[in-house]
Amino acid sequence: MAEAEWSEILAGMDRHRGRRHRSPDRISLPDLMDLHRVPAVSVAVTGDGVVPWAAAYGTATTSTIFQACSISKHVAAFGTLRLVDQGVLDLDEDVHTYLTSWRLPADDGWRARTTVRQLLAHTAGLSSNWFRGFHQDDQVPTLRQVLDGEPPATTPPVRATTLPGSRFRYSGSHYAVLQQVLEDVTDTPFTTLMHTLVLEPLDMRDSSYDQQFPLHHDTATGHHAEGTPLGGGWRVQPELAAAGLWTTPSDLVRLGAEIRTRALSLLTADTTEQMLTPQVPGGYGLGVHVDAAGRFGHTGGNLGYGCWTFTWPDAGATMAVMINNELADEVLMGLLDEAERRYGTSRPGAVEGSPTGTWRLRDDYRIDITETDGGLVLTSPGQPPLALHPLGRGRYRAGALDCEIRRTDRDTLELRQEDDVRTATRER
Repeated sequence: MAEAEWSEILAGMDRHRGRRHRSPDRISLPDLMDLHRVPAVSVAVTGDGVVPWAAAYGTATTSTIFQACSISKHVAAFGTLRLVDQGVLDLDEDVHTYLTSWRLPADDGWRARTTVRQLLAHTAGLSSNWFRGFHQDDQVPTLRQVLDGEPPATTPPVRATTLPGSRFRYSGSHYAVLQQVLEDVTDTPFTTLMHTLVLEPLDMRDSSYDQQFPLHHDTATGHHAEGTPLGGGWRVQPELAAAGLWTTPSDLVRLGAEIRTRALSLLTADTTEQMLTPQVPGGYGLGVHVDAAGRFGHTGGNLGYGCWTFTWPDAGATMAVMINNELADEVLMGLLDEAERRYGTSRPGAVEGSPTGTWRLRDDYRIDITETDGGLVLTSPGQPPLALHPLGRGRYRAGALDCEIRRTDRDTLELRQEDDVRTATRER
């Protein structure tokens, strides 16, 4: 069923992103890949952990491995929560209780009290570092050198820069510290620990955090936006928990299915619930994006690669997509639009009522949402009207911006832009 359905969908994808209903303007996935210079795409869909359908296009097969980028955080979070269930870690304990080889430096005698929960949820207030990776011929820093910002590391030291728990700041720094916590508290290399806690129990045979893994497997070469391959094929990531996983979509969907069904009971029901409970406005749980409709998963992007994996609990489906071009959002997000149309819009319980009206974001900034013949439009101060594309369950995407709105109740509208979430109140 999934094979026939998705083969048909991918043979005629909607050229236009963000639409709830498909337009007549269609393009096949291979043609879309050619248009945006994506050499390889790999896709998998499952309903119960046993992959019923997987396909690869271009230069990949279904067993070709890709960098999982920030989905590495999602997998690492699952392993961390298994240690919580085992009593090895406490979500709300200061991580300095567990750290033995490194500590966040004190500033004027003050050291931030940082918890495992805050690291998982990106609320520990640590510095915002993006780990770009290293050429295979480069000297690669140790994790300690990354944390301290010492050569050959190319990023600043990881430090507390805002009050822990006060805000959400998405940063690989949180997971670099988490990786050190896990290694110290278990006295086990991170790659071995994740294999034991996650990859082996879920039968993720084509997955590893070992940075030598791609040298011995069929590996998709990373590509820049213009379609040129990365020198050396890919980048080495010493920040394993943040960005170092190699895997396939067929393996990734096993994790989403297990979180949804708990078929193997790898996490307790209580811990699973905590994982999927947003810790901050905007919907980030413990190592996982969670939206208002209950969809959960993660996205990722490294030099040369892009990916996402999401689970739609009401539809009983998990899907993962991996590509080897770093900025081909028309392909990556186009596939997510198709999945959302298939699995997201059929779910019951949509937020009642239209978001039309005038909404006050702050005293000097109001937005108007009005109904036109072409659908809903949003008008902000000094700007032309912007089309709102329905995503289901009362959510809308504003044009092609990284901007999403949703009704939270009759008089409240939530506006998410990148990692910032604000609340607007109805004026009329």
